Amino acid sequence: MKKRGGTGSILVGDIGGTRTRLSLYDGLGKKLLLEAVLPSREHGTFEEIARSFLASADHPHPSVAVLGVAGPIRDRVATVTNLAWRLDEVKLARSLSLDRVVLVNDLAVAARGCLHLPPDVAVPLGDTRPKPKGNHLAVIAAGTGLGEALIVWDGAKHLVLPTEGGHTDFAARDAVEAEFFAFLSKRFPDHVSYERVLSGDGLGALYDFFVARGGRETKANERRLEEGDRNATIAELGLSGASKPAAKAVDLFASIYGAEAGNLALKQLALGGVFVAGNIARHIVLSRREQFLEGFRQKGRFAGLMAQIPVAVVTDPLVGVRGALAIAKDLVGDGEAPPARPKRVARRKRSSK
Repeated sequence: MKKRGGTGSILVGDIGGTRTRLSLYDGLGKKLLLEAVLPSREHGTFEEIARSFLASADHPHPSVAVLGVAGPIRDRVATVTNLAWRLDEVKLARSLSLDRVVLVNDLAVAARGCLHLPPDVAVPLGDTRPKPKGNHLAVIAAGTGLGEALIVWDGAKHLVLPTEGGHTDFAARDAVEAEFFAFLSKRFPDHVSYERVLSGDGLGALYDFFVARGGRETKANERRLEEGDRNATIAELGLSGASKPAAKAVDLFASIYGAEAGNLALKQLALGGVFVAGNIARHIVLSRREQFLEGFRQKGRFAGLMAQIPVAVVTDPLVGVRGALAIAKDLVGDGEAPPARPKRVARRKRSSK
């Protein structure tokens, strides 16, 4: 079959509750033409971001777009969990004048990207690296929310399966966590999920919990918490040891993160390894690897098995873009004719150089 490609560019994106990453590649997916990171919450719709991005590109208009979305996708329609955006493949293709738009769960594109990572951007937490070939793997990423995905080896190739595992019930492991669960239940009486704990706001909740238990904070730290990004400041204060309640929050966060990563590995029997992605992994997990691995491996009779499962932190912020590009290259090379491009109503605006 004759491969498509070269007739238009390829748009790939990673849409999150906080940031949206967009990249434009040539029609074969080999050359990066343009990229941008944009604040999601400053825009009313994804179309608004996409139009602005494409208008700034003095390159061929894309024919295909593959977009990782932080939320569930049903019937080619996605709702971003932590953002008031609704994305529809058919409507996006029409409004952006594209041949085809494919929406994929954000952790699914990250999982696909993990299969294409250079060794230097996957930092092992233990003595061994993940071994994808012939094995099942898992991917977990805490950020604005908590994403989880499975990578299944079918005997010939890897298949990526999206999940919404971050919304499963949070389970306390000891008395302190049971007390924290009760604390969170007052905020979220309907349901306390792992995402309520393993996310930026979850770190903030852990800090509030330890302050409520009697943790004292300095006036200087209180001012810092009021001035900037509160959750990021808590992480900074905790990692540096400048705040006792923040340090306790960071330590427990890393332990619970490891425990849930271990839960995912057990359910998948991910003997090939677990990839931990996202901004929080790059900061907290690498700095608190002992707490993370202890939580990961403490599985009673299966502790020995868990100790053999490799865990690596993905330090590449473009892992989702890598995955989306791999999927897009599959699409342009599948030999199938795309739907006819909708007729453009107005000429696309280009910026002058």
